[in-house]
Amino acid sequence: MSDHSFARLETQLERLIEGAFAYLFSKTVRAQDIALQLSRAMTTNSQPSPDGDPRPLAPNDYEIHLHPRIHAHLISRQPALARILSEHMVQLANHADYRLGELPTIRIVADEALTPTDLTINARYLQQNDSTAALDLQAAATQSEHEPSNPQLIINGQQIIALNQPIINIGRSHDNHITLNDAFVSRHHAQIRLRFGSFTLFDTNSSSGVRVNDVVIREHRLQSGDVIRMGRSQLVYIEDDHVANFPTDSHPAVDS
Repeated sequence: MSDHSFARLETQLERLIEGAFAYLFSKTVRAQDIALQLSRAMTTNSQPSPDGDPRPLAPNDYEIHLHPRIHAHLISRQPALARILSEHMVQLANHADYRLGELPTIRIVADEALTPTDLTINARYLQQNDSTAALDLQAAATQSEHEPSNPQLIINGQQIIALNQPIINIGRSHDNHITLNDAFVSRHHAQIRLRFGSFTLFDTNSSSGVRVNDVVIREHRLQSGDVIRMGRSQLVYIEDDHVANFPTDSHPAVDS
């Protein structure tokens, strides 16, 4: 892989991780540190495909070592971190033209030998022993190629925002992709993330919660017509230019 391609690989994974978990990281271990080492672990530990496939065979087993305090902080804030990183590695391998024989396993381990600013990542290829895993990976990669058709959010019945990024952060703070001028919305309230061909909404530990179709959620796969409430703000998710007949409740203004 050329230096240019390698840099693009690192940047892509960094954007995925930082967008998904920006609210988790402090000045100790940074999102880009994990992105850098994961991408390098994948490329430096890849091997030729045994069946003549021109794509390098990427490792399918990763172990991330962190200082115990950092480990406890990340896992308490996002218990599904290992699973989501695994999904990001699938997307990364797919876009970088690497081959994964099965869904990668990622373990996050507390290591007392490390300082709070250190991390190490070990990667290896384990012989595939579950044929269904390869089928799951193939299906996931196929789904990721079919993104939603013209996905949009209607904000408070006043503004339509196209969802043209894989990660969209929503909250009261102006460092979000979508800023809601609503005192009942947390600074970093929620996140919408593209996962295998569909947008999924996450509550990022907001103070007042997130409701979809009047049901409190922590994670919800969005479907066209879903009505989302954060604080006193209402967002409607739509696809395929279906912008008619959406609710027009009176709510605080929105900046984006």
